[in-house]
Amino acid sequence: MNWDALGAIGELVGAVAVVVTLIYVARQIHQANAQSQASARYSFIEAYSDMNTSISNNRELASVFRRGFAGEELDEDERMQFFTLVGQFLNTWSVLFDLHREGLLPENQWVMVRKDIISLFSEPGGRAFWERVGRLGVHEAFRDAVDEALESGEASYEMC
Repeated sequence: MNWDALGAIGELVGAVAVVVTLIYVARQIHQANAQSQASARYSFIEAYSDMNTSISNNRELASVFRRGFAGEELDEDERMQFFTLVGQFLNTWSVLFDLHREGLLPENQWVMVRKDIISLFSEPGGRAFWERVGRLGVHEAFRDAVDEALESGEASYEMC
């Protein structure tokens, strides 16, 4: 065997090593993406669970939530509770919107979020919150998505 043959064998072994390395890296990236999606899904469930639990475990807060969305009169402390609670939902929705746009929150989960947005902000108190406060505190793309959802005429479920 001469030096040219050894060089060719070396190049072949090197090329195979590069291909194997690329396949390995591609699999690692795929697994990392899958893990990111799983984390986003878990975050979705955890965020919604925390907010819903805070409402369902506290009768007074549930009353504030219901009356606030219905547009009923709230005292100063109740308005603060309502504002804070709806603000938490809005912040969570904004993050979930970003995760959806980045491909980390699947469409089937975003549909649920969108339906909640439409339902809560279609109520008199929810719409008032959105118009007076919510629109001012979110980024433009999310604001536009909420406005589009609210103007879509899509059916909502009744909160009150």
